[in-house]
Amino acid sequence: MDTVGELVAAAIVDERVWQTQGASSPDGIYLTGQPGPALPFVLFRAWKVGVGIVQEEVRLYGPSGRMIWRWGPEYRRMEGMFDLTTELDVVTDAVFDETGTYVASFIIDDQIVGEIELPVYVQAAPTKLPKDIEDALRKSDVIWVGADVRGRRDMIPAWFVYKNGRIYLLSQKQSGPQEQTIPGVTEAKEFVVVTRRKGRDTSAQEFTAAPRLLEGAEWEEAAKALVDKRKSRAGAPTESIGRWRGACDILELTPNVPALV
Repeated sequence: MDTVGELVAAAIVDERVWQTQGASSPDGIYLTGQPGPALPFVLFRAWKVGVGIVQEEVRLYGPSGRMIWRWGPEYRRMEGMFDLTTELDVVTDAVFDETGTYVASFIIDDQIVGEIELPVYVQAAPTKLPKDIEDALRKSDVIWVGADVRGRRDMIPAWFVYKNGRIYLLSQKQSGPQEQTIPGVTEAKEFVVVTRRKGRDTSAQEFTAAPRLLEGAEWEEAAKALVDKRKSRAGAPTESIGRWRGACDILELTPNVPALV
């Protein structure tokens, strides 16, 4: 098959790094959790492709070999084989469920023209959030939380514990009157949190958060914090934790908001 052209240069770079280092930036994407949303990143391409309109696409394959994320196809106009066509797009809505070394395939009109390898990391989460969000979480007993599941956003009011930049929620596996069940716990890769500020300013704050289901010792530790917060608890704390064990998930949410500097 005749090649459609040449990929002269390509980069997939965290947007913060690109802003400081430009074309010399090292490739890499940072996630807020695993699975979790990626922090904004740049797709840079420099093409030598014949004059005309083409379909351009980028596919990212994780360490497992699965295609984890896809950009495009998008229609783009190429300047010709004797001119360089450069494209730069900023991606703000990608979600990944693997970390490690990825392969990025750069595609023109369904033909792979070039590939690069790049690392995908989990960025350490901040232990302190911006003051307005910290205040809203510390002074509230209930938040609205949920996820987009099968094309529909499902939210519920939920009691929670906030600690060191993370939100912890109890979620009963089988819906029932005993405890809350958080929508999307077993399938959503990103959650939506809505808080309300108390006092005169009652406007809602909304942000997304990366989820992680706790197990073992982490589950037990979070359960101790949650049982202390449970206002309608009947019996001793150990009795509640005993009922939860095996019947309830504990969901840890890391807010996707800027760290407090």
